[in-house]
Amino acid sequence: MKLQIAAVTAIAAAIAVTYAPAFGFAFLNWDDHAVILQNPSLEFPGVLTWAFTTLHMQHYQPLGWLAWAAIKSAFGLDPVAFHAANVAAHLACALLVWMVGRRLLASAIPATPAPWREAAAVCGALLFALHPLRVEVVAWISALPYSIALALTLASSAAFLRSASTESRRPPLGALALYAASLLARPVALGFPLVLVLLDTCLFKRSLRVAAARAWPFAALAAVATVAESIARAPGLNDTSWTYRLQSAATAPFIYLSHTAAPVGLTPLDALPLEPSASPGLLLAALLGLAGLSIAAWLGRRRWPAPAAGWAAYLVLLAPAAGLVPSGLQATADRYTYFPDVVLALLVTGLAVWWAGQSTRRFRLVAATLVVLVVSSSLASRKALAPWTNSVSLWARVVALDPTQDAGLYNLGTALSAEGRNNEAAARYREALAANPAHADAQANLNRLDAIRLEREGNDLAARGDLAAAADRYGRAVGLDPARTHAQAGRGMALANLGRGAEAIPPLREAIRQGTDDPSVPSALGVLLLQAGQRREARTVLETALARHQDDVGLAHNLARLLATGDGIEREDAAIALRLATAVVSATAERDPRALDTLAVALAANNRLTEAAAVNARAATLARALGDAELAVQITARGREYRVPGQQ
Repeated sequence: MKLQIAAVTAIAAAIAVTYAPAFGFAFLNWDDHAVILQNPSLEFPGVLTWAFTTLHMQHYQPLGWLAWAAIKSAFGLDPVAFHAANVAAHLACALLVWMVGRRLLASAIPATPAPWREAAAVCGALLFALHPLRVEVVAWISALPYSIALALTLASSAAFLRSASTESRRPPLGALALYAASLLARPVALGFPLVLVLLDTCLFKRSLRVAAARAWPFAALAAVATVAESIARAPGLNDTSWTYRLQSAATAPFIYLSHTAAPVGLTPLDALPLEPSASPGLLLAALLGLAGLSIAAWLGRRRWPAPAAGWAAYLVLLAPAAGLVPSGLQATADRYTYFPDVVLALLVTGLAVWWAGQSTRRFRLVAATLVVLVVSSSLASRKALAPWTNSVSLWARVVALDPTQDAGLYNLGTALSAEGRNNEAAARYREALAANPAHADAQANLNRLDAIRLEREGNDLAARGDLAAAADRYGRAVGLDPARTHAQAGRGMALANLGRGAEAIPPLREAIRQGTDDPSVPSALGVLLLQAGQRREARTVLETALARHQDDVGLAHNLARLLATGDGIEREDAAIALRLATAVVSATAERDPRALDTLAVALAANNRLTEAAAVNARAATLARALGDAELAVQITARGREYRVPGQQ
């Protein structure tokens, strides 16, 4: 028991030390937004139904969705909580690798001293858990379903191994239930039933018939999960040629084995070529290599059963992600090794301690070598964690390894833009377009950033009074990004102030359609429409805006003016105009000659001509006092209309 407590403590401490920086990482602009931050479906109780019916993100993973929903419900959108869940799930996987390793080693090499086997199981768990290939699953919040699925698969393995000592030909129900749960977390372990056959035949010496009988319910579950996942992934399947797919599948084992042996230059995104094409020489070499190793494993299965079974298990666990049915834009990914590398870790440590035999000297050499590997893996993983700190550092790493990758450049531009570093973002978008001129999203985002720049230039020009140049900049901005509401409004207002009302109306209309919150825009549009003879639309614009901005003096003034002028004024409209005009005069403390003039017009519309004339006179006097002689003349001219018969 003391050894077991020490083993658990060592594994937990090693993972804590290695992956502690992950607790301070942010959400990434790589699926995290769509999965969590911008996913309103992750709310109880609705998520209980949604999780089991959705194919969101082109995966069927109900338990994964429920896990994220539970974290969100308990801790909100705190990235620390989500990263803690990833680390905790990975720790659970490591402990289960140790537990499964203990059982496997006890059955495979019973003659080896028990303490040595215990040490080998711990080292196997650590080699798996601390390897740099694990960083993606631990550091990337959206990869949580992988560790949940592996933990459940390993728990199923442990339950299956416990039943192996019995003579029962029936599959253990507990193992079956855990495997079903694993497939519901993420259907990754589709080759697991074949692994169970290998365990039964190679380790426990059952006949193939008995092994198949024990494994077929697992295979049935895997088949159902395969169908569900295939339906989910169908929209994202690539149209690459079958020869290229075959090449990807044939080379995948060698690529991942090389990354396991020498984890250098690992990239978060190994993207497919823009125009994938197979290399006949590479395809032939990969197929011959696979065939050669597999034949050698088969021929040596009696003398070397562990390597033969390990090779077969590695292949069947890797097969679903090997690239034969590619979806998305990734050629390879570190997370695809999460399941098959359990086999490698336990195989390496098992063979090492088997080689030591009863020799203390050999065991010491093995132990020292494994310790060096574990420590080296931990240090390498700590270093590999750094790029996953935030979106900018992540994509900067991708671009550093492949400066011409359009996907990496685009995502880096998006991350820089989110931080307000627009000039740097625009440069990355241009590089992405140089690599892939057909990258529509990069072009759209570059247009958006150029539009922002032009809009700012328009603002500066408008502030300096250069309205013609401002209107030009605003026009160029909306030409690149018609959704720039401020630029639409700015162009319309500049043109209106330049006296180009007919040109100003369309952008002002569009700004209102887009939901501008500036009341001066509908106020100006209402005046221009009235001047253009579009009285009905002008009234609708002003009334709608005033309902939204009830305290805006300009809107109230212009609507009052509209209602109080024209032919055939309705009595109700005249009353509304008077009420609005009175409120405007009060709001301006009777110091605005235009407001007083509109009040006079409203009084006249209500047949209160004597009061209208008096207010008109006050308005004209105030205009002259403020130095606006032209306005005073206009107001005085209107005042003549308010004189009653016989009045001088």
